[in-house]
Amino acid sequence: MRNTAKISLFFSLWLAVFAGPARSQSPRWRTLPNAPVSTGRMEDLFFINPSVGWVLSTNYGDPSGWLGEIWKTTDGGATWALQLTLDQYLRSVGFADTLTGWVGTVFNPDSLLYQTTDGGASWSLVENIPEPRPQGICGISVVNDSVMYASGRYFGPARVIKTTDRGTSWTSMDLSAHAGALVDCYFKSPDSGFVVGSNNSDYENGYGRVLFTSDGGSTWTTRYAGSRLGELSWKIQFLTGTTGYVSIEKFSEESTYYLKTTDGGATWSEQLFLNTPYEVQGIGFASDSLGWLGGWGGDTYETTDAGASWHLAGFGYIINRFRFLNDKLAYAVGETVYKYWAPGDENGDGSFTASDVVLMLNCVFLATGNCALFFTDLNCDGALSPADVVLELNLVFLGISLTCTP
Repeated sequence: MRNTAKISLFFSLWLAVFAGPARSQSPRWRTLPNAPVSTGRMEDLFFINPSVGWVLSTNYGDPSGWLGEIWKTTDGGATWALQLTLDQYLRSVGFADTLTGWVGTVFNPDSLLYQTTDGGASWSLVENIPEPRPQGICGISVVNDSVMYASGRYFGPARVIKTTDRGTSWTSMDLSAHAGALVDCYFKSPDSGFVVGSNNSDYENGYGRVLFTSDGGSTWTTRYAGSRLGELSWKIQFLTGTTGYVSIEKFSEESTYYLKTTDGGATWSEQLFLNTPYEVQGIGFASDSLGWLGGWGGDTYETTDAGASWHLAGFGYIINRFRFLNDKLAYAVGETVYKYWAPGDENGDGSFTASDVVLMLNCVFLATGNCALFFTDLNCDGALSPADVVLELNLVFLGISLTCTP
């Protein structure tokens, strides 16, 4: 009762004192302070909702080899739990729901794919993938709660697998007639989707490829065939049903490009990124005008004018994957984990509503819910207090933006 009275009094005082013009609070990228850090690279991530997600960290082994780790968060990246360590190079991850998901490896064909049915508490090796099996899984695309596609490997052979029964059985497809190597895949429906890669398993001497199927992989057509030697199509992202992007990793001493489609992938246009070579891998756009590119080149670049120009983004290193949940909430992985988020959006749904206020009030006055300091310390004083609630109320009800962005 005492806490309830305290909250009511606080609301009354705020309504009596505060008023002001409406302004907006824009999201921005930040390094998650408690996220795992890789000695190699964090290769992929997948969030099933704003709070629950998994990341893959591949570390240099001792004395040689790889040590792959699967990490899980249930609070939007505030805290992380290590679920599994494997002597594998972990490359790709995807989930059908909060329980069922898959992780692909890249260098050990005998340990190609792992599956969980309990949210990652336990993982088992998938052993019933028929020939022609991939030798590595670089990309995973989960279509719905039953259908998943996976593609690989970046240095061949060019293979795709799929399940239509939640991983109970699998079908394998040989795409060597169309490509020498495959990396990422994206399926917009159980039958229609894309895979990207190269015409050559010797990818440094190959040409970029984008392939498409409309019949679940029975037949494939080439939607993009690159004309510049030393390019490997790496990651694919669709912003909308018609607008999509493909990153191109560049190995020759020439300009670096990426691909864009505005007709659902029927055609792809080459877009200039830099006039120098850059091993681009991660690509992500929040809108047609706002996007980012990163990769083994190191730094991350940003465009705010639909790719007409690019500048250093000020965040992220060796990024391999961007994942967008909406245009105001995204995650990325490279050296560690990065989050695109607006402080004050406590539930991570991409908007500022009364539910965010409730979460903040619960944290400050009742000490319940997700009260990680990174998310709730809106005045950056290192503590949770009524002052943070005032800022949340101003943001949600008056549209007054924060001056401090943790």
